[in-house]
Amino acid sequence: FRSLKLNQRDRCKLCSEWVEAGTWISDRESARYVQAPMGTQCSKDCGGRNAQVNMQANGSPRTLDWKEQKEDQQALMKSSWHNWGAIEVLVNEPPMNVQWLSSWLSVVLMYITLPINALVGALGGLFPVVYRGLSTVALCSVNLGQPIYMIWIWWSYVISLLVALIANSRSRLGLFMWEKAAFGNGEYFFHGEGIWATTYATCDSIMKSEQRREPAFAAVTGCVPDLFPPKVLIFLPNIGSDTEWKAIRNALHETFLMQGAVQYQERLKSLPGQIAQDWPGVKLRNMTEDTSRLQRLVSKCIFYMMLGIWVSDEEGTTLAGWRTNATFFILPRLVQRVAFNYGINKVKQLRIDTVKLVEKYQLQDTFMRMNDMLPANYRREPVVQLCDEIMYVVGFAGIGGTSGMVETAAAFMQNKVPGEFPKGQVDFSMFDSSQKMIDVYRRDQVAFLKECCRIDPPVTSATSVLKEDLTSVLGNSRQTFNAGMYRQYVLSLANRDPNTFKDPKVFNPARADLDKALTWNGAFGLPGDEKMYPRICPGRYLSLQVAVAIFNYATNNEDSLQQAAKV
Repeated sequence: FRSLKLNQRDRCKLCSEWVEAGTWISDRESARYVQAPMGTQCSKDCGGRNAQVNMQANGSPRTLDWKEQKEDQQALMKSSWHNWGAIEVLVNEPPMNVQWLSSWLSVVLMYITLPINALVGALGGLFPVVYRGLSTVALCSVNLGQPIYMIWIWWSYVISLLVALIANSRSRLGLFMWEKAAFGNGEYFFHGEGIWATTYATCDSIMKSEQRREPAFAAVTGCVPDLFPPKVLIFLPNIGSDTEWKAIRNALHETFLMQGAVQYQERLKSLPGQIAQDWPGVKLRNMTEDTSRLQRLVSKCIFYMMLGIWVSDEEGTTLAGWRTNATFFILPRLVQRVAFNYGINKVKQLRIDTVKLVEKYQLQDTFMRMNDMLPANYRREPVVQLCDEIMYVVGFAGIGGTSGMVETAAAFMQNKVPGEFPKGQVDFSMFDSSQKMIDVYRRDQVAFLKECCRIDPPVTSATSVLKEDLTSVLGNSRQTFNAGMYRQYVLSLANRDPNTFKDPKVFNPARADLDKALTWNGAFGLPGDEKMYPRICPGRYLSLQVAVAIFNYATNNEDSLQQAAKV
């Protein structure tokens, strides 16, 4: 190795260690040695070079060529990622909060008694009175702390939920409407491990409040850390003024969602050109016929707007997994284990692949800076944990939610309904042709998309936790629910509450009550919506901007098709 003696005390440009004058230091990678204006390299294993001037073997300086400068820059970046970590370690940590009902013992016993469980579950999923009975016993189990001697009820209960979902066109909205009716169309019904709020007034009140949250999804204890990151944003409470939730949300907004930032506006301006190049001549019919390509396009758009990279088709398909794997997010650990963790393993690999994309395009610095924005007690170690948490939100809500909105809007523009939508729950009588739909879209693009999402919200509900005991009617009786029980608020039912929305089934983007819709976790469009609804979706503008860019291009292509037909 060549070596050099320092003439003065200096900081290592890579690891910030002080190197004393008179110290001999060596380049461990090549015969070139670096002493850059920004600092010098110490003999520690801190990695790489970052210099404009190198020392040749004879001691004379020379200028690095562009390739060497790029290598040095990349080496310096990698050296600053020493506390990045490995995503594989995070997703393969032991499961947390596993209850008796989700234990492998429970799985084995469920298989042994499968015939009777299947029979009772099928009856429960088809007949509301049986379902209500199973739910009542499950509620009793929750109130008792889900003891081992009551795990038997969950074997039939989870099957009844799956049967009911299938019987209702595999539609979550259809399932919720059926469950609400099974419990007498009251303010609450029971599902999973908690109560579900159905009225607009109750859901609106919850969203305006400071919410207690826990690792739970669909009112079921979340599968962490394999299916969900334990500290993903949706699991963090927002009680108080100085919270971890607030710190991460602010950093998320400042890093990715600053609408006025020059970089954001430049990407938004170039987005239509990217769409046109990616799917030339796309029309509405293509969107409903090739849903997978539409999902891939949305995935590329979201990744581009947030991280500045237009990914390849293969990478876009990978990211579209946040939409195609949505079914697995709602399944409790018992069902996941009955299926031998097939769904969990799919999502684990999706999380790994998503973070690997960040690493492939060397975007770690974005998350390193974001981590530095957080108060010391909220910073992640290793930083890949923060990357995983943020990309989970980007994937689940950004890619999955926007894909759902675009799929619904593409169908509605053709007077059709998406595949997983209950029959008879939308009325197109005001705009009974595709051309009328396109015309009303052009009249107010955002209002059209908001009305699509009012009727068919991409995110149908969210889980909070009761902060104090609650007494309410469930079915035919008045009951008290203990503090700590999960309480789901159902956006999809609140958006159809006839006490708030006139003719809720009618598709009408010009409706006076449109801005009251709670689609984006709050009444998006009302004055002061962000102050009234602290957890309102931070990416709501981005989601709409991507959808508008896609539909502007597609509807223009429809015009070209009509003109060509006339000729």
